[in-house]
Amino acid sequence: TQIQGILKGMYDTFLGDLEKSNADEAEAQKSHEELMATKKQELETLQATLESQEMDEATKNKALADSQALLDDTKTKLEADEKLFEDVKAGCKLKAEEWSERTHLRTMELQGVAEAIRILTSEDSRDTFQNAVTTLVQVSSKRSLGSTSAELAIRSAKLASLARQYHNIGLAQIAVQLKIGGHFDKVIAAIDKMMEVLRVEEQDDIAHRDRCQNAEGKNANDMEDLGQAVNKAEKSITRSKDHAGQLLIDIDTLKNDISATELQMQELLDLRNQDVADFRQAVKDDTDAIALLEQAIAALTRFYSKNNEELSLVSKKQAPEYTVDQDKAPETTWYGSKYGGRKKETTGIVAIVEMIKEDLQKEIKEAKADDATSQAQYEKERGALQETLDAQLALKLAKEKELNEVEGKIADTEEHRDAKSADLAAEGQLKSSLLGDCSWVKTHFESRRQKRKAEMDGLVEAKSYLAGVEAGEEV
Repeated sequence: TQIQGILKGMYDTFLGDLEKSNADEAEAQKSHEELMATKKQELETLQATLESQEMDEATKNKALADSQALLDDTKTKLEADEKLFEDVKAGCKLKAEEWSERTHLRTMELQGVAEAIRILTSEDSRDTFQNAVTTLVQVSSKRSLGSTSAELAIRSAKLASLARQYHNIGLAQIAVQLKIGGHFDKVIAAIDKMMEVLRVEEQDDIAHRDRCQNAEGKNANDMEDLGQAVNKAEKSITRSKDHAGQLLIDIDTLKNDISATELQMQELLDLRNQDVADFRQAVKDDTDAIALLEQAIAALTRFYSKNNEELSLVSKKQAPEYTVDQDKAPETTWYGSKYGGRKKETTGIVAIVEMIKEDLQKEIKEAKADDATSQAQYEKERGALQETLDAQLALKLAKEKELNEVEGKIADTEEHRDAKSADLAAEGQLKSSLLGDCSWVKTHFESRRQKRKAEMDGLVEAKSYLAGVEAGEEV
């Protein structure tokens, strides 16, 4: 009866442990299925993110190659523009100095000519020239090798008249030279020299105009290109800064995802360690119970082993029957002093204990198999989590690298923008310089051309007049 009570207590304990283990297993299985569903969803999301990032990386690599090619072309163009700018600047500076000197000399020349004209065209001078002309009356004359002062005065007056008609200062100077006794050949040579000077001046003005038009046109085009380059750089910087901000958000999100994945891995490890501890405790308890059962079996069979009695399952003998007379003792079922023990009862108990032992051994075997399965499942889940973590770390590293590249691109673009802004400012200064050197082209080129043409026409007419006089025509 005591043994049966012990066995029943053991059975109840084992049954309670089994129910608890089943409940824990069900709860663990449910948690595992929920975790697997979550991880599967995360895996799909990360795979989609990876594909998107790979496509984005390809697009950015192409944009980087295009930007690098554009940068190389821009640097080459910048070198050429800087060289041209220095050449034009040096030429403009030289021409400005030359023009200043020419203006100064021309002003002095105009002052002298204006003074001569004032002298020659004053009322007294006109009266003097008129008296000189009317003093000598003759119908005709032929030019001899010499000329009287009256003839020179007449011819000088004619040239002065032509000078006033064509507003030709040079012709007025020739009239003065003729009046004071200059020879026709020298006067005509002076006219030719003045015409040559005017022709050279005409070519210089045309060359100056063409140079100014080309320089101003290039300056306008360069300023437009530089303005577009600065505007494009500003837009690129804005886009890059927006991209950098998004990358920072993505990196923070990845940091949170990495922390969550690491936490899940730690929770999974803690859960697995608890399961292993429970498994080992259960195996220990079952092993201890088996040892106790073996000790019980040994204790039950020790008597029969020492007395060389063999336990076997036989049919149960009929219990002794009592007579109706209860005062009469029943007859015994054994004879002699040799006692063989309670083989039938002991055999049944031993058989039950053996069955319990076998159940415990089977439970240990199944527990080991379940633990091996749980270990494999844990390694599989941990491997999936590790792959997720590796992907998140790799993506975070790629994002950080891309962020560094974007920040470097922003710095390069800002430097490029500043350089273009400096070039634009230099082109603005060049425009101001060209304005000082070339503004007269738009306002005075045509008027100078027309005045020069009138001046040359006066010189041609004067030369024709002097040539006719020299040939002996009438005055």
